[in-house]
Order: sequence, then structure tokens, then C-alpha cells
Amino acid sequence: MQENQPLPDPEEVLLLGADAARIVLESGAETYRAEETAQAVCSSLGGVEAECFATPTGVMLSFFGLDGRVRSIVRRVSARSMNLERIARVNELSRSLYAGRLDFEGAAAELGRIEQLTGYPRPVSVLAAAAGTGFFTLLFGGRWNDALVAAALGAVLSRLTRALARRRISDFFTNIVGGAATALACLLAGQAGLVSNPDTAIIGTIMLLVPGVAITNAIRDTIAGDLVAGVARGADAFMSAAAISIGAGAAFEAWRLLGGGGL
Repeated sequence: MQENQPLPDPEEVLLLGADAARIVLESGAETYRAEETAQAVCSSLGGVEAECFATPTGVMLSFFGLDGRVRSIVRRVSARSMNLERIARVNELSRSLYAGRLDFEGAAAELGRIEQLTGYPRPVSVLAAAAGTGFFTLLFGGRWNDALVAAALGAVLSRLTRALARRRISDFFTNIVGGAATALACLLAGQAGLVSNPDTAIIGTIMLLVPGVAITNAIRDTIAGDLVAGVARGADAFMSAAAISIGAGAAFEAWRLLGGGGL
């Protein structure tokens, strides 16, 4: 806060802090980062004894105003994705507030711009998915023809998961569909002679669905002492892995029943 500038309304400060925490959680940040962000925002704008408790699905924030009244709010986190740019910019916003380089109006406007940020353009995300799945296939021992097929399937899979997400399909069913579609496509490619090792192509493509960030954040939250968040993220990662296995297993069983044979 700049000197001699009146403090903003505590209710608006509460909303700003809660929304900052919600945005970083929706963008894939750890719970401790969301808590520290909310506390920094509120403390910088006149909140006293700001306390925040965050889980992967919600934020609870409270503080004392200078009038002695307690303000509190609960924010539900229903959508989660990965957007490191949003996390970095919210962190910079909280640091600027704490250092006095930004006032409430500027912070609110900046947070609005941050919330409007989307992911990378479609061509970039498709290319990244294709490159990732292709090189993972090579890493697991596949040949170049296996990698090229996996890259093509990875590009399609990235658009399929985005389309299902836009229709509000849960991640569990999205992973089932993605695992089944990947396994069937690779088995068909193997039958057509396009791939030498369908198993490596399947593994390389499915890596696009593996919840690596959720597993990492679960470990970090647990080590940091946020046991509720750690267990919740671990359960989320387990459910995602189970869904991928269910989809791929169903595809293998269907392939066997239809007379496709083994790999």
C-alpha cells in the first residue's frame, strides 16, 4: 500500500485474497502456495491475523479488519488444470502488493486479467502433445515408426481430452475414454503394420494422461505437513491411474474377444 492512501473495503480485500488463492489452485499450484498467496494479499491491504486453509477443492479465508470485525469466506474450486503462467503472475501480484508497488485497484485489475488467461494456442498444445508422446515412445524402446504413430495419436488425444473437458465430462471418464481409444488405435495400427511394437506406442501415448503433477503435488503437500491436501491429491492421482487402466484393459479385452489376438 502506498502511504496516505485510504485502505480498501475489507469485504473487497477478502474477495480479492480468496480469488487469488482460487486461481492458483485451479491452475495446479500446491495448497501451501494458495494459502501463502491469500495471506499475503490480505495482510498487505490491511487485514490482521489473516488465516487461510486450502484443499484441492476449496479455500477458507478469514482475517480481522481494523474495525475489529472478523471477515471470512469460502471459495469452491471445481475446475483444475495446469497453467504455470497464471501461478507465476499471481505470485508476482502478491509480492508487488507486499512490497507496496501495487494498490488495491491495480491488484484487482491485474487479477482480472490473469483470470482471463488461457492455455497455449491450439497448434502449440497439439505439437507439444505429439512431441511428448513420440519421444516417450522412443524412451520406452519403440522404433521411429512407433514414435510417429504415437505422435499422431497424441495430437488427436490432446484434442479429444480438451473436447470432453469442455463438455464438463469428469476427468475419471475422460481418462477411461482416452485409455481405451489409445489402446484400440495402437492395436489397429499394429494389425495394419504401421507400428512394430504396439505396446510401446500405447505406453508412450498414454503418458499424456498420466497424472504426474498430481502425484508430485501430493508428495510435496504431504512433506509440507498438509496431510488433508496430500491425501486428497494422492486419491485423485490414484483414480486417474485407475481410470486409464480400466480404459486400456477394456480395449485389450474387446480386442481379444473380437479375435484380434495378443500383442
